[in-house]
Amino acid sequence: MRRFILMSLLLNSMHTQAELEAGIGIGYAHVPDYLGSDEAEDYVLPFPYIRYRSEKLNIDRNAIQGNLWHSGNWSLELSFGGAIRVESDKNKAREGMDDIDFIGEAGPALHYYFRGDRNNDNALFLILPLRSAVSTDFTSAEFRGATFNPTLRWRRSYMMDRVEVRPQLSVELRSATAAYHDYFYGVEQKFATPQRQQYSAEKGFGGYGVSYSTALVWDHYLLAGFIRYVDVSGASFADSPLVLQNTNLFFGVAAAYLF
Repeated sequence: MRRFILMSLLLNSMHTQAELEAGIGIGYAHVPDYLGSDEAEDYVLPFPYIRYRSEKLNIDRNAIQGNLWHSGNWSLELSFGGAIRVESDKNKAREGMDDIDFIGEAGPALHYYFRGDRNNDNALFLILPLRSAVSTDFTSAEFRGATFNPTLRWRRSYMMDRVEVRPQLSVELRSATAAYHDYFYGVEQKFATPQRQQYSAEKGFGGYGVSYSTALVWDHYLLAGFIRYVDVSGASFADSPLVLQNTNLFFGVAAAYLF
């Protein structure tokens, strides 16, 4: 993946006008073990910061998008996502079960722009992403189904004195195949207990989410923060014994120095 990104950056810079910001930073994030879990982890990690825009590739705001096709207000992009590993011996609801490995998701995403376009910081658009999911412990990988999470997103960029402000608001509806839901919420017979009955998850609705983030950029510095709320009360897997609460909150802050 690193080689792919670096090669794409090189090829695009040779043929198109590109915009690049790069730096290094440190961030804190509070992340639930999984949607519906009543336990969470706190992470403090250094990270490389990169924001790149060209006609063919965008790396921005925790997203990587590769432009495949464009016509009028429509564009077809490559879309990526994923989830972090959950060690079951550190989660009471999953104690004794197999770990949830790292999840990587990739696939096409159809975008429709009500305002602006993919290279415009003042934009309102609909994202229709269809992604295949793969779990891995970095020694092997296994297909885990597919997700479809339509998202309405608004983003802006404006100057306040010498500070650039970059807010972003998103609303998403989540859905996935039975295989994807079952990987997170299914309970095999061998893992069943009196408090955790056997369960097989079904395909369908996976809840909804609302997220807001903003970044402040001035001179060689960046400060950013985000908050995300997800509700799974109406999800097809809401009756799983692994769902211990209907809502989850993600949040975090970061600071970076830009080269």
